[in-house]
Amino acid sequence: MPDKPTYNQLAKKVQELERQLREKIVCATDDLAQHNQVSAHVSVQEKQLKTSEKRYKTLFENMAQGAYFRNAEGEVVECNAAAPKMLGVSRKQFLATKLTTPHWQVITEDGTTLPPERHPSMVAYKTKKPVKNFLAAVFNQKKQDYVWLSINAIPLFRDGEENPYQVFVTLHDVTERKNAERALTKSKQKMNEAHKLLQLVIDTIPARIFWKDNNLNYTGCNHLFAGDAGFQRPEQLIGRDDYSMPWKEQAELYRKDDFQVIRSGNPKLNYEEPQTTPEGKRIWLSTSKVPLRDANDAIVGLLGTYEDISHRKQIEEELLKVQKLESLGRLAGGIAHNFNNILMTIMGNISFAKMEVSPTDKIYDRLTNAENGCLKAKELCRQFLTFSKGGDPVRETAPASMVIKANSQLALSGTKSLSTYTFPDDLWNMYADVDQIGQVLTNLLINADQAMPDGGIIDVCAANTTLEAGNTFGVKKGNYVKVSVRDQGTGIESMYLDKVFDPYFTTKEGGNGLGLYSAYSILKKHEGCIVVEATSAKGSTFTFLIPAAKAHFSPHLKTTESAVTKGSGHILVMDDDQTILNAVEAMLDHLGYSCQVVENGEEALAAYMHMHKAGSPFDLVIMDLIVPGAMGGEEAAQKMIAFDPQAKMIVSSGYSRDPVMADYQKYGFTGAIAKPYRLEELSILLPKLLNS
Repeated sequence: MPDKPTYNQLAKKVQELERQLREKIVCATDDLAQHNQVSAHVSVQEKQLKTSEKRYKTLFENMAQGAYFRNAEGEVVECNAAAPKMLGVSRKQFLATKLTTPHWQVITEDGTTLPPERHPSMVAYKTKKPVKNFLAAVFNQKKQDYVWLSINAIPLFRDGEENPYQVFVTLHDVTERKNAERALTKSKQKMNEAHKLLQLVIDTIPARIFWKDNNLNYTGCNHLFAGDAGFQRPEQLIGRDDYSMPWKEQAELYRKDDFQVIRSGNPKLNYEEPQTTPEGKRIWLSTSKVPLRDANDAIVGLLGTYEDISHRKQIEEELLKVQKLESLGRLAGGIAHNFNNILMTIMGNISFAKMEVSPTDKIYDRLTNAENGCLKAKELCRQFLTFSKGGDPVRETAPASMVIKANSQLALSGTKSLSTYTFPDDLWNMYADVDQIGQVLTNLLINADQAMPDGGIIDVCAANTTLEAGNTFGVKKGNYVKVSVRDQGTGIESMYLDKVFDPYFTTKEGGNGLGLYSAYSILKKHEGCIVVEATSAKGSTFTFLIPAAKAHFSPHLKTTESAVTKGSGHILVMDDDQTILNAVEAMLDHLGYSCQVVENGEEALAAYMHMHKAGSPFDLVIMDLIVPGAMGGEEAAQKMIAFDPQAKMIVSSGYSRDPVMADYQKYGFTGAIAKPYRLEELSILLPKLLNS
């Protein structure tokens, strides 16, 4: 049997049990205190959580931005009050919608309607990354219009999970900003369009335009102005002044005008000034300058415009020359007409005097010499009349060789040059205005002489030629007299060949450029042509074509026959010069004709009608073409024909190149005779007309 514990052992065991009990009581007490502390802490946290939740809900609900939560299935699980308003729906409708609902359709800036899977909230789900500031338009049911929203989508995760369980989406209405941006964009577009239109207008205006600041530096211009200054683009001029431009010689002049406009505030309009071009050529401008003002009416610079008037000034100068030439021509024509009347008296009396003496008398030779001198004076008068005459050609049949030689000798008189001639014996007659063709030859020969400063030989060749339709000369089919003038000068540079017949074109110092153009114009009116047939360093050849004449009789008499044919008949003579009347009356009396003389058309018409009614009509009437201050031959002839369609009339004038003289039949005359004329010419013409 085991031994019974002693008292001491029992006492120790009781003490150990008491100690363990006390420790357990202490531990229990500590646990209870700790439990109480934890419970108190949890209670505080719960209160804080409730406060935070209340704040969150208040903040979420009262956000100005729309906000909502969307789950993985695309369902809206919660939203604030602003979100439904942005779509124009109720909260209930908003919470009941999915991405497939029509009013959730999102339209991007380029007009694309996004499919549901590309909605920013779904993109945030898939990419697990936030989508920020996605701009799109959503239809607002209440406004029945689209509103622009800036959409942000943030994926939400639970601890330890890789995929988001929801997406938090915010909506910010940027419609006003978008409209403002659109309005600004449209405004900029309109401004750009207006600027482009203004620049187009400025560049299209056929004038040079520029503008400067108050320091007289260029701040802009149009393309024409830039081109004049030698630049490709207007921008290249900005910041420059006139001293750095090709016209620096005129810089001081331009700047003086600029300062005057800016300081006075008054425009300076339509004044002429010179300008030097980038090529160093001097031209003339018509310039206007006005001050430029800002919105406060302060002067900030000037606007200038100009046009090149060099050609106009050249034309004005040439017109002045032409006017002077016309005045000189009228003077020459008047002198030639009066001188012809004087020669008529002299030649008539010489012719009559020669009839009174024997050809063997010494006085006969002297009279012949005087008559020859008068014929030379008559030719000189013809040249004066040619100089004074213009307009359409008065054509007649004339021997080409005679016309060419006569004008060549006259044109080269007093020069160092000589002319040689190459003509066939059967050279055709030309049908042309002899004086105008003489002018063509004179211009060509003077041009050839000027090409040879030291003189030389000028070859003048003529030939008959027949051209078919479509010929290289560009003239009608027919017969022509072809004339070539070849010099031994320096030739014509190839760059000028297309310009030699242009009006006012010349390479000669002090020349007016009218010679070759005048020749071209005359030949064109004759239905002919002129060309530069050849040119080289050894000389040039100009060739022209004149229509050949058809054989026909012309009572416009130009003869040197010395035989005198007498006749009979009653002739009426009208002329305003009494000395001519006396001479013609003596000639007619010597030739066997009776005559009556009057001084103007009125008297001639009255005398003709009187004798016709009396039964003794005039057989022929010789009338002066021009009677100053009274009725002339042209008007009197019309009235005489109206009275007597069978009237025979001769027109006589010192203006031998008058259209009436060349085309006398058109004006009712039977024949024509130019003053001054000799007794022999009159004696041949009268029988032909009286017996016709």
